[in-house]
Amino acid sequence: MKIIPDARKYSAKLGRKGENAACELLQAAGMTILARNWRCKAGELDIVALDQNEIVFAEVKTMRKKEFFTPAANLSLRQRRRNFNAAKVYLRTLHIFNIPSRFDLIEVTFSGMFLSSIIRHTNYLPPLPPGSGKS
Repeated sequence: MKIIPDARKYSAKLGRKGENAACELLQAAGMTILARNWRCKAGELDIVALDQNEIVFAEVKTMRKKEFFTPAANLSLRQRRRNFNAAKVYLRTLHIFNIPSRFDLIEVTFSGMFLSSIIRHTNYLPPLPPGSGKS
């Protein structure tokens, strides 16, 4: 019998809850979810959405309220680069060349099993230049 739950399993479950809350937030803002947890060799995109005429690559950071820092503090420079590169691969793979894009960061905080706060930051990375999906 395990007394201490597997930390990775717990973290993944919390992350999924955060991504579900983030999807609800984006859909409530009128966006269409195009993909979730899209993976390629360059990295993973948590959520890809369409906001009118703009592709939104949303990175979701989730944590418990008892932490002493914000969820965004867990976003490293390495992860930002991976998001940027994965977004370029996504656009190239789907032959999306002339639609503007942006990177949003969504911070989700839970208190126990309940959503405590959710904050969306638009343009946390510089936008991809037009035609970035081209080979």
